[in-house]
Amino acid sequence: MKTITIAGGTGLIGRALEKGFTAEGYQVLILTRNVRKDNHVYWDPSKKEIDLEKIKQTDVLINLSGEGIADKPWSSKRKKELLSSRKGTNEFLFEHSGELVDLKLFISASGVNCYGYGWDTREHVEQDPYGNDFLSELVKQWEASAELFSSKCKVAKIRTSVVLDRNGGALEKLVKPIKWGLGAPLGNGKQAMPWIHIDDLAGIYLHVVQHELSGTFNAVTGNESNRTMTKEIALVLQKGLFLPPVPAFTLKLFFGEMAEMLLENVAVSNEKIISTGYVFKFPDLRSALQNVLG
Repeated sequence: MKTITIAGGTGLIGRALEKGFTAEGYQVLILTRNVRKDNHVYWDPSKKEIDLEKIKQTDVLINLSGEGIADKPWSSKRKKELLSSRKGTNEFLFEHSGELVDLKLFISASGVNCYGYGWDTREHVEQDPYGNDFLSELVKQWEASAELFSSKCKVAKIRTSVVLDRNGGALEKLVKPIKWGLGAPLGNGKQAMPWIHIDDLAGIYLHVVQHELSGTFNAVTGNESNRTMTKEIALVLQKGLFLPPVPAFTLKLFFGEMAEMLLENVAVSNEKIISTGYVFKFPDLRSALQNVLG
């Protein structure tokens, strides 16, 4: 039985991965600051502390750690926190990788917001260059730190899109105003929103582990526009949309540089992960939303 250790595994994605791997017979250990369950193992990268003895038999190490991108405004201090919580935790885990004698695969979470923004219609593939904005540079350094493990084992980087899950995350922020009758497209509403159902995201991680894949993979199902996403959520919730689009300048006023995530366009291809044999459980937006919101 393989042992999978997940750093940052108590959040939305981590819980889904733990459920999926456990169902397939894997032993799952969770690195966390707050040890509350038998399979929890203490670590605190900010203090350079980790209980290595309990994870020595790890076959697959997954790092999902990272401060929430949209949780706080992007001050200079916040940007450093966003980077250190990703790059820094990868580096900390690598410092101790010599103790993981059975390690065969390291998987780092990543993000699809790495290609830069633009209004062309093509879907970005994994080998496309990084953009020049903050998020692109963040992902570039994040993924470079994951490659430290390439001297020890295989390395996979899974670039995550907007995750559709009933228990929170980005979808919750889209759903709330629609439930209150305050839903509306953002800006011109034409900007692509790459998305994936939580079960498919967990499925891709499982697929990568089972097939011992390495490299970078876009974890995305589709690229509906913000306007379409808003309309589909309202339809599934049986709510009306009565307000005009939220002006771009209003979003920039409230969110500053972070508004680019809401207003700018980036479309992403899923052809690479499909070419490895992965089959999506929720291949269209309507079925995905009905599952998580129904």
